[in-house]
Amino acid sequence: MRYTKTLIASCLVAGSSLAMAEIQWLDSQPGDLRADRLTSDTRAVPASMHQESAAINFSWSADEPPATRRPGAGPTETATTPTVESRQYWLDVTGADLAGGVELPLTAPGAVIRISALDSDSGLELDPDKLVLEFDGRPVSADFGPAQISSGADLRREGMPVPEDTLAFRLSDRIGAGTLTVRHEGVRGSLPLVVHVHEPESEWVARLALERHNYLAGQPLDFEFSLGDGRQTIGADSIQAVLASPDARQTWPISTGRDNSLAMAAAPLADIDRPAPGLYEAHVYVESEYRGQTIRRDLRLALNIAPAIAHFSGEVEHGRGDGLALVLGVDSAVSGRYQVNAEVMGTNERGELELLGFVQSASVLEAGGGQIELALDSDMLRASGLRAPFEVRNLQLLDQGRMFLLEEREQALRIMR
Repeated sequence: MRYTKTLIASCLVAGSSLAMAEIQWLDSQPGDLRADRLTSDTRAVPASMHQESAAINFSWSADEPPATRRPGAGPTETATTPTVESRQYWLDVTGADLAGGVELPLTAPGAVIRISALDSDSGLELDPDKLVLEFDGRPVSADFGPAQISSGADLRREGMPVPEDTLAFRLSDRIGAGTLTVRHEGVRGSLPLVVHVHEPESEWVARLALERHNYLAGQPLDFEFSLGDGRQTIGADSIQAVLASPDARQTWPISTGRDNSLAMAAAPLADIDRPAPGLYEAHVYVESEYRGQTIRRDLRLALNIAPAIAHFSGEVEHGRGDGLALVLGVDSAVSGRYQVNAEVMGTNERGELELLGFVQSASVLEAGGGQIELALDSDMLRASGLRAPFEVRNLQLLDQGRMFLLEEREQALRIMR
């Protein structure tokens, strides 16, 4: 445990005697987010879009009814492990490929196939009557009735965000694991298309996960990957993986280990001349052979990567007033409006930590840094009946004007007095 001791002469209650206080920074926990060093190159940092400049501080009780909370108030969301699962894959083809026959490996009955133009306004016209299907070399009918074949316009009316130049159909439950060949003549040979295969009934599921949603540039990315049928996991014969920038103009390779592990030594940022807001995406394309069966799966996992432009300096002291207040030091590489969120725990009569309330503060800081105060209302503190030691948990530092999460600590501070 790392200690920051401050001896403060403060009036805890009007007319009270002076008190001594000790504040302790707690050890970092697995999954905490923090930059040890701030970036020295701020050219890639976008301008702050904040409008408000006045410093603010809100606090509310854990018992406050949700309907009476201030806008945006509420418990800090508990971080969940970002995870995606896939029973689907995509295939890039051309009109010429489709005329010659596109082979699609399937692992289960009831597959849903969708053929779409890659670009909008392509002029593509797909006709169900021109659709020719073969399954393991045997002709099968594409006439599954009006409920089974849909155009892009039909799907868009149902709320699916697909191009209008689309033809989708569901295979009969009689067509199980094997190879489906799809042909459609009359499409311009050079026209780029995408074929989407979704197998909702398949037992074979690919899974991709990260430790957290938010990363800082330069931090390693270690993905968890698996492919299995619920009873066993198998290795992938082929894995291709890249990380794409928010505008999809840049990609970086994700390394694949012999054990199918996926990792990047350092999270990158988009080129400084093309900063783009939004989320990065990891794209993973998997293929494996198992007992003569081909299994294909594609996965996409979104994550946020921010430049390391600010962090808590490690300086902390008690604020003024008769409530529970802390003044936190912040180092910053660029000016902006920074926000701090926290949960505060207090000790009950049984000696157990119990949730006391929540606090949010924000202030404009210049490059170089400054201080942000977190304060819980004194009436709230007295009404809770809780006492020291207190703990600050789920402490977050954010850049409001750039929508960056810059630091997050599950267990941050202990306050003794």
